[in-house]
Amino acid sequence: MISADGRSVCRTVARYWGGFTLVELLVVVAIIAILAGLTLQGVQSVRESARTTQCANNLKQLGLAVQGYLQTSGGRFFPPGSPGPRKHGLFTYLLRHLDADVVFRNLNLNGNPAREEERYTVIPTYLCPSYGGPAIVRDGWEDDMNGALTTYQGVAGTLRGGGEPKTESQEFGDIPRNGIFGFGFIRRATEVTDGQGNTLMIGEFVHSDRSPNSPYAGFPGNVRPWILGANDTTGSYAVKVVQHPLNADVNRAGDDVPYNHLPFGSGHRKGANMLFASGVVRFILNEVDFEVFRNAATCNGEELNDKLE
Repeated sequence: MISADGRSVCRTVARYWGGFTLVELLVVVAIIAILAGLTLQGVQSVRESARTTQCANNLKQLGLAVQGYLQTSGGRFFPPGSPGPRKHGLFTYLLRHLDADVVFRNLNLNGNPAREEERYTVIPTYLCPSYGGPAIVRDGWEDDMNGALTTYQGVAGTLRGGGEPKTESQEFGDIPRNGIFGFGFIRRATEVTDGQGNTLMIGEFVHSDRSPNSPYAGFPGNVRPWILGANDTTGSYAVKVVQHPLNADVNRAGDDVPYNHLPFGSGHRKGANMLFASGVVRFILNEVDFEVFRNAATCNGEELNDKLE
C-alpha cells in the first residue's frame, strides 16, 4: 500500500534494488574474466593465422624468385646455396627477383659479404612475421650475427651414412650433395630427378638453443643475416641439412648438434611452412613421419613412393 508520503514505495524499491551481494559480484567478475580470456585467445589465434599466411606468402615469393633465376639461366641452373667461405649465398642471388634490384646492384659479388654496407638492409620477404626478435642485430657477440636477418634457409638434402658425396666439415657438420642447394656447387635443373613437386627447396629456420647456459640461446640464437653465405670455412648461413625433425628440441651447445644440421622450424604452432621446388608451399606438422620428411629433402634419391603432405 502506498502511503501519502511515498515511504512504502521507497522501502519496496530499496528491498529489490539495493545492490549485488559479494557472492554475486564475484560471480560476475569471474564470468567477465572468462569471457575476456576467450576473446583474447580468439584474437591471438586470428593474428597467428594471419602471420602464418603471410609467412606462406613470403615463401611463395621466394619460389617465384627461384623460378626467375632459373629463367635467366635459360632454365638450366638453380641459384647457388652456399658457394664457399665468405661468399654471397642464396638470398643475395634472389634479390633481383624480389623487387630489390637496387640492393643487389650495390653489392660486390666477388667481395666479402660481411663487409658490405647493405648487410643492415631489411628485406621483408626474408622475415617470418611470427619471429619474436628484431629484424636487425647490431651488437652481436659474434660479428657474423650482425645484420638484417633471414628466418628461411635453403634445403641441403640429408645425410644417410651411405657414403654419399658431401662437403666434409668436422666443426660445422657435413653437407651432402643430394639437395637442391648445398656447399660449393650449383644444382642443374635436370638433376632434380625426384620431381620438383616432391622436393623441398626452402623452409623456415628460427632455431635458438633451449639451454639457458648456451651462448646461442635467446635472440638471435642461430639465425643469421641474409647477406651471408658461409663463415670462414664451412659453416653455412644459407642452407641447412635435414638431420632432425621440425622444431626438434636440440642444442648447438650442450647437445653438440653441428650448426649445419640444426633443425628447420618456426614460431608458428604445430609445424612450419616449407616451399617445394614446384613453387607450392605447405604447412608441415611437427609430427610428420621423419623418414618421409628426409626423403623430400633430397632431389635425386628416387624415393617417389613417399609423398610429403
